[in-house]
Amino acid sequence: MKRTALQLAGGGARHVGRVNVTPLIDVVMVLIVFYLIVGHLVLERQGEGRLPSSKGGRELERALTPITLSVIDAGTVLVDGLETTSERLPSVLEGRLARAPGARVELRAGRDKPYSMVEPVLAACREAGVRRIELVTEREQ
Repeated sequence: MKRTALQLAGGGARHVGRVNVTPLIDVVMVLIVFYLIVGHLVLERQGEGRLPSSKGGRELERALTPITLSVIDAGTVLVDGLETTSERLPSVLEGRLARAPGARVELRAGRDKPYSMVEPVLAACREAGVRRIELVTEREQ
């Protein structure tokens, strides 16, 4: 009887398994592509374009999740990435503030947006009882 490397001295066969990592690599690649696409969509949904620049200010605190308002155009605002109108904004903000009292509100508006687009958002914040609004800008070099 001819012995092979797979058989033990006692006569029992020993199976040498091979790990097929191809499915694992496929899953990891799908996850990478998924997170790249989702990350791009999140950045795209912020909608602020190029932010205004400022010399002062401070870095954003990321300890608590703020309510993010992005001015898209006259009458359209994104609240944490979800589109709403300026008319509905006070009720949307009241609902968010009821779930997270004292939450910070970050206002993002591209430098190409005139104040006439930002003012209704500020008025809606005041109407909803927002106590603290942070204007998001880029730091000048």
